[in-house]
Amino acid sequence: MSAQRTIVITGATRGIGRATAERLAEPGVRLILHHRAGPELGQAAAAACERRGAAVRVVQADLSQALELQRFVAELAREGPLHGLVNNAGVYEGKDLAGTTEAEWARVLDINLKAPVFLIQGLAAQLQAGAASVVNLGSIMGHRPSAGAYPYQASKAAIHHLTKSLALEMAPGVRVNAVAPGFIMTDMNRGGWEHDAFKQEVESDTPLGRWGQPGDIAGVIAFFLSDASRFVTGQTLLVDGGKGL
Repeated sequence: MSAQRTIVITGATRGIGRATAERLAEPGVRLILHHRAGPELGQAAAAACERRGAAVRVVQADLSQALELQRFVAELAREGPLHGLVNNAGVYEGKDLAGTTEAEWARVLDINLKAPVFLIQGLAAQLQAGAASVVNLGSIMGHRPSAGAYPYQASKAAIHHLTKSLALEMAPGVRVNAVAPGFIMTDMNRGGWEHDAFKQEVESDTPLGRWGQPGDIAGVIAFFLSDASRFVTGQTLLVDGGKGL
């Protein structure tokens, strides 16, 4: 990464967000690490990135709440030009159709879909000023449907489509791409990879024969944020060990 870059990462204290923050952390990079709750996790993530030479600011906000989202945008307005935005914060509900509630539907779409859109909207001038790269987090479940988890699947399919639409509107100054992880060993997926039968089912259905690690996704996010991808926009890249083929 080049010097004097400011990058915002939502959901930055665990899993893919934390791995991405540590991957990007180096001298000359300023990281704005968002978390919803648990200040101790924010402090731990900040300390890990600072050890790698990055300047770090930690900001708390519940992105499912409109006023909190607005406050978060106002906090970021103090940062000047932004060079990267990683819309990583997300939640998952895996229930079947009968068990899906309106409240769960609203919460998942508020965090997974509404928050990225209105963060990009609210920070548009700063992103343009920094000739930024935006990276949205999609999912294999937004690409390859399955039964259940309907609000999650809907939110991620929408992110894939919106990535293309936003790339058109924000060009040429800002690039917008998405990363769609497969089955990754994060806390969100703990119920899957700690269940032996399901873990083995995923491995057998994945050409590369394993679950992904957060660092596997962080490396691709770093690529989209870097000049190596300077002629790439509007793309969603599946990072799934081939499972979505």
